[in-house]
Amino acid sequence: MPGVKSPSAAPTVAQVCLGLSDPTRLSLLARLGREEVCVCDLQAHVDRDQPTVSRHLAMLRKYGLVTCRKEGRWNHYRRAHLSPALTRIVDLAAPPRRRSPGSCC
Repeated sequence: MPGVKSPSAAPTVAQVCLGLSDPTRLSLLARLGREEVCVCDLQAHVDRDQPTVSRHLAMLRKYGLVTCRKEGRWNHYRRAHLSPALTRIVDLAAPPRRRSPGSCC
């Protein structure tokens, strides 16, 4: 089907660059790491409202950098499998991580 990206398709270099070009998206990717995180926890991490965080996550998902699992009304995100080199770049370039006071769900 035209315009529909295969879930197993690796992101292109241009897509990765677009995904990493914003400090908020970079911080979200760094926070995700290898664990699954609820959107509400991501909001607290980047200190942004839910619509802003959701837009950034939608772009990261479009470019194949994150995956999403819906559970009831909550969306849980996880960093997609990235090459070791790209993972290192994300981890090194991300702003320092702030600790969230607690979980919402």
